[in-house]
Parts: sequence; C-alpha cells; structure tokens
Amino acid sequence: YDMLTGIRISVSTCQAKPGRPLSPLDFKDSVKLSFESSGNQTTPSSKFDFKFKDYCPWVFRKLREFFNIDASDYLVSLTGKYILSEKGSSGKSGSFFYFSQDYRFIIKTIRRTEHVFMRKILRHYFEVLYFTLEL
Repeated sequence: YDMLTGIRISVSTCQAKPGRPLSPLDFKDSVKLSFESSGNQTTPSSKFDFKFKDYCPWVFRKLREFFNIDASDYLVSLTGKYILSEKGSSGKSGSFFYFSQDYRFIIKTIRRTEHVFMRKILRHYFEVLYFTLEL
C-alpha cells in the first residue's frame, strides 16, 4: 500500500505540472514525500506514517511519454485497486517482482549497489533510448 500510494502521489504531482525539457539536474533529482496517518492537503491518510522517495521523476515521466504510456493508464494499472501480484526471485539477487493487476507493468526490488549503478548510468541510458527512438 505504501509503495503504491507513493507512486500514485508522485506520478500525479509530476504530471500535474506543464511539460518541459529535461535538465542535467533532473538525472540527479529526488523528491521525498512524508505520509502521516492522519493525511494532509497533498497526501491521503494511511494506517501508519511512512516516507517515500521518488528518484528522477521528470526523467521517468519522459520515458513514459517516449513509450506512449499514458500517465492515467499507468496509475490505473498499478494503483487502481491496490493489488499487485508478488513473485520472489529464484535468482541470486533475491529480488521481488510485483506485477500490476493487468500484467502490463513490473516493479522489481533492487539492492543498494544496483540502485547506485542505475542512478549512475541513467542519463546515458536515457540518451541511448532517446536517440534510438528518434531514428
């Protein structure tokens, strides 16, 4: 619930803003959200207080746009009924995979070392995708 609520609020917040070109800072950006059990003006109430950190929200907004993934369809698929199918990995990493209800999207847990690596290569990865799609 916490992960899906964080995704719903952070994607909705980014989508509510007018589109703009990416800047180098967008590849290093992170947004911290705090959810209180009582809720507030921007976040719903929940059973427990929790925090959610969204990494590079503008970059991932652009990636969804590149792949013609409508933000509202994305949110309905992931958070429409707050139901994900969970599958543990039999691989070495021990990661968990969460499938959206309609199986259109997958969320994979990663270790800190993978997180650091992915953030390090995100800009290059994005540029390769962008130029490949533009051809």
